[in-house]
Amino acid sequence: MSCNSRYCSGIQLTVTGRFSHCNNKRGCPKTLVFGQLFYVDYPITDKQILYFNVSDHSEQQVDFFTQDEVNLHTHCKYCRHAVGDVSDYVDKARKDGIRLLGMSDHCPVPDDRWHSARMFYSEIDDYQRDCENAIRNAGDMHIFRGFETDYHKDYVSYYRDEVLGERGFDYLLLAVHNYYAPDGSDIMIPDCPINDKAVLHTYTKTLIEGMQSGLFLYAVHPDLFAASYLEWDEEAKACSRDILACAEAVHMPIEINGQGIRAKKVVSSSGERYRYPIQEFWNLAAEYDVSVVTAADCHKPEDMLSSRKACKEIAAKANLTFARYAIDENRKIVIR
Repeated sequence: MSCNSRYCSGIQLTVTGRFSHCNNKRGCPKTLVFGQLFYVDYPITDKQILYFNVSDHSEQQVDFFTQDEVNLHTHCKYCRHAVGDVSDYVDKARKDGIRLLGMSDHCPVPDDRWHSARMFYSEIDDYQRDCENAIRNAGDMHIFRGFETDYHKDYVSYYRDEVLGERGFDYLLLAVHNYYAPDGSDIMIPDCPINDKAVLHTYTKTLIEGMQSGLFLYAVHPDLFAASYLEWDEEAKACSRDILACAEAVHMPIEINGQGIRAKKVVSSSGERYRYPIQEFWNLAAEYDVSVVTAADCHKPEDMLSSRKACKEIAAKANLTFARYAIDENRKIVIR
C-alpha cells in the first residue's frame, strides 16, 4: 500500500491490524489507521491535523484538541464517592476551557458486584439520560458518554456487547481496582493493598490482559500499585516495564492521573511522595513508544484542572509530551 499524501508521495506503508506506519525515512509523519482513515500526525494549522482516507486517497482536515482542552476521566454522583450532577461537571469544564469532555463514571455490572463504589446496574439508564441531556445542550463543546471500567474476564462480553454495543456508550477507560487475588478470591485494592510481590504480579497481569482485550480507549493510572506497594524496587521496575511494553505493543495510551496527586501522600524509604503517579514509572515510560495523556479523574467539579499542573510537571521531568485528540468521521475519539 502506498502513502499518496502530498507530503509523502508513493511511500510504502506497513499495515498491522488497525495500525499503519510509513516507512519513509525522509521525514514523513507517522500514520495510523483508524477505520478507513489514515491519521497523519501532520499539523495543517495550530488547530487542525490531516486525515488521509484509505479507500479513495482523499485528504480531510480535522480539528484536533490539545491536552489542555480535554478531560475524559470524569465521575459524578452515581458512583457514591463523587459529588455533583453531570451538568455540574459540564458547567465547570466549560468555564475551564475544556472543549472535549468525557463522562466516565465507574461502570456497574449486572450482578452489582463492587456496588459500594459505583452505581447500581439499575441506574445505568439514569446516567445515560443525564449524559445525553448534556450532549444535546453542549453548544460548542464535544461531550462523550463513557465509563471507567475494571477489566474482569467475567464481564468482557457484557462490556463489549451491551455497554458498547446495545447501549452505545462512546468509550471505556481501563482500570484495575478489582481483580482475582493469587489465591483466587475476588478482591478490591482498598481492601487488599498491593503490598507483596504476588499481588503486584496479579495486578500487572490483570492490567495487561485488559490492554490486550481491545475494549478500551486508554489505561488510567497504570501505576496505581504504588499507592500501597511503596518501594521502587526491582520487582516494581520489572512489572512497570511489562505494563509499558504491552502498552507499546497494543498502542494503548496511558494516563498520568490527577486523583492520586490530590490524595494524601505516602511515605516510602525514599521519603514522602504522591500515592500515584510516581515519577520513576513515568521516567521509564520515556523509554517506550507510548502515547501519554493526563486527566483529572474528577470526583468534584472543582477537580477539573486542580492537579493538571502537577501532572504536567511529572511529564516534563520525564521528557514526555502529551498526545493530541481528534474526533473521526464516525464520532470516535482518536488519541495520538
